[in-house]
Amino acid sequence: MRWESLVSTQNLKLAWRRINTGRNLQYKRFFREFYYVYESALDDNIRDLHNRLLVKAWKPNHAVRIYLPKSSGLQRPISLLGVEDQIVLQAIANTFARKLRAKRKQVELRTVFSNKLVEPSESIFFTERWQQTYQAFQKKCSEYFHQGYRWAADFDLAAYYDTISHNLLTRVVSPRDAHPETWGAVHDWLKKWSAADSDAMTGHGIPQGPVSSDFLAEAFFLPIDLRLYKDGCTYIRYVDDIRLFGKTRNEVRQLAVKLEQQCRNRGLIPQKGKFDPSRELRSPADAMGSLPSIPPTAKEDFEPEMSDSEALDILKSAIGGKPAKIKDKSRFRYVMFRAPANTKFLNTVIKLLPAHPEHIDAFVAYFGNFRARRSISRAAIGYLESGLPYSYVRGELWHVIARMGNRDELKRALPLARKDARRRRDCLVLSWGVMHFLIRCQDETLARLGERLASELPLSRALLGPALPARAFPASGLAKVMLKGSLEEQLAAARELQHRNVSLNELGLRPRDVPPICQNSLRSLGVIRRRQRQQDDWINQRLISLYGCTDMPIWRTLLGSEYEHALQILIEGEVLFAGARSEWLALQDSFNDITIRQFFGFLAANSMPGHSKLTGGGKLVKYGNLIAVNSPFDKHYSNEAKLLRNIHVRRNQIPGSHPYDEKGGAQNRWLKKKERDSLAKDAKVVLNLIAAAVKRIAK
Repeated sequence: MRWESLVSTQNLKLAWRRINTGRNLQYKRFFREFYYVYESALDDNIRDLHNRLLVKAWKPNHAVRIYLPKSSGLQRPISLLGVEDQIVLQAIANTFARKLRAKRKQVELRTVFSNKLVEPSESIFFTERWQQTYQAFQKKCSEYFHQGYRWAADFDLAAYYDTISHNLLTRVVSPRDAHPETWGAVHDWLKKWSAADSDAMTGHGIPQGPVSSDFLAEAFFLPIDLRLYKDGCTYIRYVDDIRLFGKTRNEVRQLAVKLEQQCRNRGLIPQKGKFDPSRELRSPADAMGSLPSIPPTAKEDFEPEMSDSEALDILKSAIGGKPAKIKDKSRFRYVMFRAPANTKFLNTVIKLLPAHPEHIDAFVAYFGNFRARRSISRAAIGYLESGLPYSYVRGELWHVIARMGNRDELKRALPLARKDARRRRDCLVLSWGVMHFLIRCQDETLARLGERLASELPLSRALLGPALPARAFPASGLAKVMLKGSLEEQLAAARELQHRNVSLNELGLRPRDVPPICQNSLRSLGVIRRRQRQQDDWINQRLISLYGCTDMPIWRTLLGSEYEHALQILIEGEVLFAGARSEWLALQDSFNDITIRQFFGFLAANSMPGHSKLTGGGKLVKYGNLIAVNSPFDKHYSNEAKLLRNIHVRRNQIPGSHPYDEKGGAQNRWLKKKERDSLAKDAKVVLNLIAAAVKRIAK
């Protein structure tokens, strides 16, 4: 692997796109705001990173390790890497993928069903959706059963990611050790990323959490996959969960012995406690067994919300027993990320909370549907008071209380928060959560933070950006320190300066006083040279670039407070336009939804016809109703309404939205290229017409 190829701007930019389109949503939630700010000045930032890498001036950072509870009572380690560390790790994975793609194809969907590389090779998506490959995994299990393989065994590896040898990993791509300086640098980076500090650095382990690591883990196992496949062994693998099949008990045991030897030769450790020597299969369902290690089913931003009745039905099917417990984790997590706010649903969920700390992210995601609810804050406090041992879960619960708790509940929880604050450096999530709570208590004059924020972990301080008190932003405040701190602190502080309309001058700083990446971000966000740049209409520029729309910079006027939300959706849509047509359509439809709602407000403010009520019965009126045939909008803007309906109807006929067509019951299909191009033309026409109307009315 040549150094220049690894660190090229093309490879780094592709790495960035793959990070943004990665579906490891649980991991990405820690970095979403940082991604947005980095993206705002992407070309400059990637160029700066490339230059530092080219002359070997760039230095990696240690990972921040957190531990997520598992249903077994143990914990799963997750390694949080800095934004640029993630980019460089993904750039390495890109290179591995190019080198190994042909070899991997021999076993993909035959023996290996996890982290299948996307086609074409330079797609902005890195690996296929797990749902698609898992279906193939189930089908293969069933095929083996029907072919007479009635014996099976489950084979698992202990601490798989932690035991991956760096030397053996790089030899998969470079067996002759070509370009030793490049691989030497990669080894040094891997050592740092796989450890929380210098004392823990070793020659094995890769950070768990980034999608890049998922593929590197596949690459490490590839020699075993190829050996067993060529030997005709009946085994299938999903990450480190392996299923062995045989027509007799002895066949399975012989295969297990062979696999164990191959694993130990590569320094991997079979997990004896999980190994079932063999079991007789009585049905295809037995062959499929339990779910392998699958990612959490968090909701994508463009997915529609389900109805109350649908959510309740799915929840009931996912739990059982007395007292109720979760029996189908996949269905439970699916519904938790998609269910609407509903009291009956909430009451059931609250009862499940203490028994399932492993699903805390799903619980918190659902609680996010409520602005404030005493039953939630009381349940969170009670769970903390019970002596819950998982720091990760405690941190998440402190966020819930900080957001929802009333003054009396804050007072009740404060003594416990002070205890957790004394040990917060043991866990980033605990630190982030309890400090968020204490900031809220300070706002309510119940406590004083003192110098606690100054001693926070850098990443925790960056994550706390939106919650920082106003006193962090004068010239002597914390924001000034953050602008010169870690990259994540710089990005967080830049975002807050923009949100709070604070200039560098107010902090006693000049542009040259902050690092280059921070300068790039501050300029792109309009904090530096605000007067000259505050009227820049980024949505107008992106619509021109993406669809060839007419140059009409009216979008700040039209969208108002929703401008940044709409811009972020449009940016994501632009990224997905070429390689993920159906996802692009969902995001474009969401952008249209925001546009029409704001257009209605604009029409009403100017006493113009064509608008209707946006809310009813305490809920938002559905977008489809706003643009329906014979609606006020349709009567006055019939062409625009028709084009918007074309986009909206097709969006609802994507399998990711609904599996079947409501009218005929036919299976819905993914968007084709010709359809995308046609709908993109519709989007161009309607957005031009709306922009022209706003421009005309505003005069």
